[in-house]
Amino acid sequence: MSMNEDKIRVLMMKVVDGLATPEEEETLSEMIENNDKWKTELRAYRKIKEVTDNMQFKELPDSYWDNYWARIYRRTERGLGWILMSVGAVILIAFGLYHALPGFYSDPNVHIIVKIGVSAAGLGIIILLVSILRERLFARNHERYEKEVER
Repeated sequence: MSMNEDKIRVLMMKVVDGLATPEEEETLSEMIENNDKWKTELRAYRKIKEVTDNMQFKELPDSYWDNYWARIYRRTERGLGWILMSVGAVILIAFGLYHALPGFYSDPNVHIIVKIGVSAAGLGIIILLVSILRERLFARNHERYEKEVER
């Protein structure tokens, strides 16, 4: 593409967008005066501009937005609920186990590393149990053969 063609296209865009000065508009008319190809291209650009200026987004009904926000709220609410329930269960079970083994934690003969290791392992087991319980409850609410059955 020649430098002249680039200049013509830039001027066309400026004219179509209404950004060209009167001098630039005159320069463009002189450049394309005897050339049907450029006149056709300018008409096409103007038609495209007209179409895009008249475009509008389709308005969605209010029921769509009500349903959208209800779904977002439900998903957020349930996710937060599961997190809080899981954390609460871990804390309560860990607290119960701590009081179930009072001699272990108060015994000065048991090294602190062993107490930390037992606590970490116990906390890990508790978290895994709560996670498995949560997954089992979730799986129970869904159809067993959902993937295998074709509808």
